[in-house]
Amino acid sequence: MKSVSMGAGSTGLALAAVAASLLGMTGAAIALSPGPAKLPFATHQAVYDLRLDTGGKSSDTISDAEGRMVYDFSGSRCDGYNTKLRFVTRISDGEGNSRLTDVATSTFEDGDGKSFSFATKSYVDGALAEDSTGSAEREGGKLHVTLAKPKTERFDIAPSFQFPNQHLATIIEAATRGERFVQVGLFDGSEKGEKPYATSAVIGAPNAGADDLSDEATARQAGIANIRHWPVTLSYFDEKATGEPSPAYELSFIVYENGVTRRMRLDYGDFALTGKLVRLDMKPLKITAKRCP
Repeated sequence: MKSVSMGAGSTGLALAAVAASLLGMTGAAIALSPGPAKLPFATHQAVYDLRLDTGGKSSDTISDAEGRMVYDFSGSRCDGYNTKLRFVTRISDGEGNSRLTDVATSTFEDGDGKSFSFATKSYVDGALAEDSTGSAEREGGKLHVTLAKPKTERFDIAPSFQFPNQHLATIIEAATRGERFVQVGLFDGSEKGEKPYATSAVIGAPNAGADDLSDEATARQAGIANIRHWPVTLSYFDEKATGEPSPAYELSFIVYENGVTRRMRLDYGDFALTGKLVRLDMKPLKITAKRCP
């Protein structure tokens, strides 16, 4: 896995990349393109406390880490889906040095997976480390990516790549069919929008997974205890990497059929963070007079 040092650039941008990926992980607009939505939409706001998890391993670069992630998902299939994420962490090394990283990411994805836009700002110790915006659109059997910041660029990627909500929908729908392994390409605007990822998801048995972060109670209090859920380990691979493939990073989580997630673990290689769901506010489903095709 890639090394994450205490340098402002590497740590801040690595966290920004994962923050962008988490937009797809925590907000399931359950609709694939083409075709109607097959599962209910869960518009919600979720708050996660972040802590260092070495997994029993010692790190030469990271001695402590803590933070908070606030995620907000809203919209409908007719109007499209808006996601907003704030991801703040303080990471310390063995010599007492620390870095405060503050990442704010927002995206819009239309209900049929035809277009996607993103904006990310990342600050390290109050200094701007990344300011990126861009969009992607399917047209004529192609998938066009247009970047506006930090530089203007336009390129095409394989049309098989999915946007974040499509991506999670694919995993959930595979889980409902009893499948245990899914491979799919993902474009989520991470790495300044320049890097699509190949992903592999390993899906566990339904309603399984230890409550090792003690956050099942939060989901139960929000009224989703009886909704099916699965443990998932999602590995991200650099599409352009050569040699023996190894994941750039891994995310583990429990995902409910309505798209809510808990018991999160973000593995960067040198260190890992756990994300405990501490608050979950389910929003009423938006009713619209607009007819969807």
